[in-house]
Amino acid sequence: MNNKTTRRLLSLMVVIFSLLNAPARADEKETVYDAGEIQVTARDSTETLLYLPEKNIIDVTTYESTSMVQNISDIVRDQVIVDFQGGSDLVPDDDTLFLRGFSSKRFVTALDGTTLRKTGGRKSSHIVDYALLPPFLMESIEILPGPHSCLYPGKSIGGVLNLVTKAPQRHESLKPTINLSTGFSSYGTQNHSLSVEGGYDSFTYDVGIQKYATDGYLRNNAADIDTVFSRLGYITPSNGYVTLSASYTDADREIPINNNPDDPDTDYDNDYPVVSTSPFNHWADPTWDKIATSYRMDANLPSQFGNWKASAFYSEENRNRQYYDWINSKDHSLGITDASWDTKWKQQGGKIQNEFALAKGHTTTLGMELEQCFDGYGTTALWSAAHDYEKRIDILSGFAQHQWQVIPSLTVTAGMRYETVDIRVGNYSSSSGAIFITDQPKWIDRSFDGWLPKSWINYELDRWAECLRDSSISLGVSRIWRAPDYHGDYNPQGRPAGAWLDPEHGIGCDLVFSRRVFNDITMKLNYAWYNIKDYIATNKTYSEYTPSKTNKVTPGLEYKDYKINLDRVVRHGIELQFSGHLTDTLSFMAGYAWQRFENKGGEPAGETELDNRAKNRINAGFTWNFLENTSLIVDYEFQDEQVIEQADEVAPDEWAFDSIAVDAYHRVDLAVSQVLFKKWGSMSDGTLKVYAGNVFNETYEDADGYPATDRTFGIGFSVNM
Repeated sequence: MNNKTTRRLLSLMVVIFSLLNAPARADEKETVYDAGEIQVTARDSTETLLYLPEKNIIDVTTYESTSMVQNISDIVRDQVIVDFQGGSDLVPDDDTLFLRGFSSKRFVTALDGTTLRKTGGRKSSHIVDYALLPPFLMESIEILPGPHSCLYPGKSIGGVLNLVTKAPQRHESLKPTINLSTGFSSYGTQNHSLSVEGGYDSFTYDVGIQKYATDGYLRNNAADIDTVFSRLGYITPSNGYVTLSASYTDADREIPINNNPDDPDTDYDNDYPVVSTSPFNHWADPTWDKIATSYRMDANLPSQFGNWKASAFYSEENRNRQYYDWINSKDHSLGITDASWDTKWKQQGGKIQNEFALAKGHTTTLGMELEQCFDGYGTTALWSAAHDYEKRIDILSGFAQHQWQVIPSLTVTAGMRYETVDIRVGNYSSSSGAIFITDQPKWIDRSFDGWLPKSWINYELDRWAECLRDSSISLGVSRIWRAPDYHGDYNPQGRPAGAWLDPEHGIGCDLVFSRRVFNDITMKLNYAWYNIKDYIATNKTYSEYTPSKTNKVTPGLEYKDYKINLDRVVRHGIELQFSGHLTDTLSFMAGYAWQRFENKGGEPAGETELDNRAKNRINAGFTWNFLENTSLIVDYEFQDEQVIEQADEVAPDEWAFDSIAVDAYHRVDLAVSQVLFKKWGSMSDGTLKVYAGNVFNETYEDADGYPATDRTFGIGFSVNM
């Protein structure tokens, strides 16, 4: 995308904002729709967890946790559709969540509908850092399973985690609302946050501060993360709003090191658990630090032309990965050297959409979205201008969606998204400047575009029979399309693999049966089927076109199969979820998920690309208000074994696979929450929480082979002022 196109898009957004920041006509009549007979059973004005056919909604403001929550991943990981694959549950990290078995490069994390992403890569994935998303900003979290919303990019194959921030509220006085929470737990872990919300009349402000620190369970795994957030808002005469916000995070994190009594090179310390899967030993002293800043403008503007939503953002992050390495890995007598590496990311873009109704039962949404991702890199000791920011990803999308209530029991939603993706593939060595692919330029520019039809049909079964009251069946059928819009695809380990890759494409289907079982207990049963062609996979182990001293490659074909498109991947999945109240004082949620990935092309890379995913998972929890001001909160998690496939070349171009199982585990967390006072002077809702994690001290390993944290204890207090 050229600069002229970008300027036109931004100019269009500014013009629309200025024209439409006006209230609807005073004489405009309110439209009233006849929704038929509706039976509502509710205990509160809001439900903490709501299962709808097309999405799940978590109310963050009423969410009860078995610990003091540091970031939103601590909340969504309780949902069975979300798989936590972090190296430690004490240290928030990048891309620790999988959605339907897909990593961050194949599902969307969004903030108020705007996609969060970086180019990623550079010695890890680094697409979304969940440590930057503290819960005091959020009102709710929407989990959209599957690729069925045209409002989000093509990478939303597994679905969408949309984080909805709190909307500005009018204030009748200058007195602000203050919320303070503080907590301490095992391994020197502390979590403190302060949020202030205030304003007067139509002008509002929010300020939030959070500090999180831990010594960590593993050796060399401490973290210290400080976040500051501020927002100014204006509520328009039409009860819409415009906000300007900024956030700043300073995060220092250590990288776990090996600690193996059978390996003298690890300098074993029996105060820490045994680790043998880290790429670092103690002498490397590995850490990674980050400074992240973000600026946003968000608007929600009702008008006579429909309801307009818009956002614009600019953010920067860096990752200073400091460590020592051997000068010569084959001759340790030469000693070690500082091998630190600094990566910088910059992102900017915006989204604008308009939702309007031209007739009863018809709702139309039109919009467009721009994303631009830059990165730069270099050694910490010498940052070169040649390694300054370079635009790597440029995405421009347009979308149209129409929802039609055909009859009272049948609603059809159909949409189309058009997406253009430009990527820049680096085709040179950052150290020597040598060109990788012969007769190709230093930068290889590639462009992709695709049309993504989306559909969702929901049919209410109430009129069929009394036993089917409050039941529905839904079907989603949508096209899958994803360009190699991630650094780990187009430039893995600095190699120009993106010069050879094609976009993924296929179809995703969801069949959902939803039902209110009794009272407010709802059930949701979902079968999902994916058929993905040209699935992008790492092929480094099996590559024939990777040049080396012993492998001469025909000029112009270098790295042709460093990454490859698998012929076809099929995923089957089932999700069964329940939530509601068993009694007036006992609420619960429970979920079971099963999945299977199949590589239909037979490529060896398919075996190792699709491994390390549990087939069966169970999540459950309940909150029992057994006394008026006292609650017991219990969470249970079961995860089936995960199988890691290791390849061994038994003959030229013939591979055997050794299956290594990461054991299944059960985990129980619990907490007791006690409201100390409802009102005490200027303070209210003073609540004390005592909690324990991994109560039965289950021994298990995470997806990276690190020992999971053992039994922990903590205490926390929160109060409003």
